Amino acid sequence: MTKTDQVSIAVIGAGGVGRHFVTQCSYLLPKYPNASVVLISRSNRSLRVTSFDHALSLSAWEKDLAASDGPALSPPEILDFLSSAPGKCILVDNTSNQDVAASYPSFLNKGISVVTPNKKAFSSDLGLWTSIFESAYPRNAQGGLIYHESSVGAGLPIISTLKDLVDTGDEVDKIEGVFSGTMSFLFNSFAPVEGKGGKWSDEVRKAKDAGYTEPDPRDDLNGLDVARKLVILARVVGLQIESTSAFPVQSLIPNQLAYCDSGDVFLEKLPDFDDEMDQVKSEAGRIGKVVRFVGRIDVANKQVKVGLEEFTKDHPIAGLKGSDNIINFYTKRYGSNPLIVQGAGAGGEVTAMGVTADLIKKYFDLDSSHSTWKPINLSLRATVDMATGNLNRKTGVIVGDDVLKLFSYAKEKQFAIPAINVTSSSTVVAALEAARDKKAPVILQMSQGGGAFFAGKGVANDKQQASIAGSIAGAQYIRSIASSYDIPVILHTDHCAKKLLPWLDGMMDADEAYYKEHGEPLFSSHMIDLSEEDVEFNIQTTAKYLKRAAPMKQWLEMEIGITGGEEDGVNNEDVDNNSLYTQPEDIYNIHKTLSAISPYFSIAAGFGNVHGVYKPGNVKLHPELLGKHQAYVKEKTGSKEAKPVFLVFHGGSGSAKSEYTEAISHGVVKVNLDTDLQYAYLTGIRDYVLKKKDYLMSPVGNPDGEDKPNKKYFDPRVWVREGEKTMSARVQEGLVDFNTANQL
Repeated sequence: MTKTDQVSIAVIGAGGVGRHFVTQCSYLLPKYPNASVVLISRSNRSLRVTSFDHALSLSAWEKDLAASDGPALSPPEILDFLSSAPGKCILVDNTSNQDVAASYPSFLNKGISVVTPNKKAFSSDLGLWTSIFESAYPRNAQGGLIYHESSVGAGLPIISTLKDLVDTGDEVDKIEGVFSGTMSFLFNSFAPVEGKGGKWSDEVRKAKDAGYTEPDPRDDLNGLDVARKLVILARVVGLQIESTSAFPVQSLIPNQLAYCDSGDVFLEKLPDFDDEMDQVKSEAGRIGKVVRFVGRIDVANKQVKVGLEEFTKDHPIAGLKGSDNIINFYTKRYGSNPLIVQGAGAGGEVTAMGVTADLIKKYFDLDSSHSTWKPINLSLRATVDMATGNLNRKTGVIVGDDVLKLFSYAKEKQFAIPAINVTSSSTVVAALEAARDKKAPVILQMSQGGGAFFAGKGVANDKQQASIAGSIAGAQYIRSIASSYDIPVILHTDHCAKKLLPWLDGMMDADEAYYKEHGEPLFSSHMIDLSEEDVEFNIQTTAKYLKRAAPMKQWLEMEIGITGGEEDGVNNEDVDNNSLYTQPEDIYNIHKTLSAISPYFSIAAGFGNVHGVYKPGNVKLHPELLGKHQAYVKEKTGSKEAKPVFLVFHGGSGSAKSEYTEAISHGVVKVNLDTDLQYAYLTGIRDYVLKKKDYLMSPVGNPDGEDKPNKKYFDPRVWVREGEKTMSARVQEGLVDFNTANQL
């Protein structure tokens, strides 16, 4: 065995589940000679190897741990310890500790895999969920793997079953069942289908004595254990559930006992409330039913709830035995007969079995499909401060709350993010290089014509099919490459006039499909431009699209007030100049309508903007109007923010830096750069061709000799690269002008 083949396992938590897990490892690991336990840590002490050439002996590990004078290790200390291990590492967290859970992204980013039954890691803050999976393979190509099957079903294959359904294209309509072995044991004894049953307080005490409850039974009876499991499953199926407080959870703790000093005091006083539970049981019995504690996820209606429900005695949920769980998956593929997973759902030994099974899966994933897995190169990670400090995702395409946070930070710090129209992989690279080199965020956007070009000019576009396909292809390319540049990227689409709405519809279809699979839309944001239409039609149509985008937390930019000039097939060169200036009343009406739907929107207000490049003085910009818009909205809404509206600057090519600066001071967070960059891209290619003309007239023969080959001069990678350089340089100028440079 070489050191690179070695798999080092660190175990946190050695009581309850952890004790059973390590015992199971003592039987398992002899089958896998290159895997070894190198650390066992609990709350008050730890046991670890002094050299990775050795492994901990598990034959008497409990005695060895009890005798160890090694201090308990914090997550950063464990991370530091494992970072020096050769080969691959797996962290097994058997605790329910929130601080340990919060450290998972750090381990994963270092290439250390994680196996855990810790529900808190996956059911608390949605940002932590996102950070965990963004840090893990395959989202992070160099990240560790993550398995948490036992966070929901103990030893039952609940998460893997659901993922298989989703990954194979089935549509999940509803998930229901008994998710707690503790609650199953309690109600099967308290209200059996054959009638009678014991007193509620007696059954709770029996469950505690049998090891089915937490040390304080209130931690089970409050319903939060079930709620956490539903949050996890809801997120797996694509619902963006913020936390257990986002839906109704019924607690079985009498209000008077919620704040008892201890679990023992609670058990002493619980008999005083038996009559309440007896009444619940009797009411169900009078109509031939039994009561059970269940959880439901209505995927179609995006509803989750936890609590008591009544079931007929022949219902599968009513007929459970002991501490069995039962989970029913109702899907399109399975029709009216659900896919059912049933079995023991509580107890340290079965939970440990689930953890051990995940460890085996992880081992083989590391050994085979993930065999090219490498330690992370820390020099490629973005610095986490300034603009990215509060972002859940620091690099690559950002979405949802991260877009809102970045725009809010831009407004606060008075910088605007340039939006670059990209039409090819080459222009994407030029923009990303510039932003990386200037340590700045950037917006990459696909226009309707740019999307069609990305697909290929030979593809029919009579129904926007080329624009849709090309925009989606461009988005997928940007997503695949953006994280390599270590900057946050907003993936946007540009002007969509009324006649182009089928293009937007097609992209949002793709967004919803991507959201269903990945929990986020394909594009960060879109723009709808109905500025040529009646104001009321503009606002109401924009509201309709924002309602569609809102469940995905997708940003929507809209335009009110026409931008003059011509761009991408939309010609406003002959419009009345008065139409180029938006009125504050319109801004307020838009803000009032859209903010009632979602906070994820911005407004491109007209203040004399014109697309294209014109002689200085020919375009009359009045950025001071933007300040008046902000003041009007603040007054009408009573907002505490001086600048309550996110504003966008279109048609900025050729503008003076002072005009950009003033507009940005009034809350502009995005500036479109297009015409200037088209010309900049050309100049590099033009100058190269003119300079190397004599080397480009034929494949062979140049001033250096008639038989000299010219391939190194006409290779597209040479002259296209020259265009990338000059475009990138112009993007960097914009980043400086808009105060975006060095914001990361």
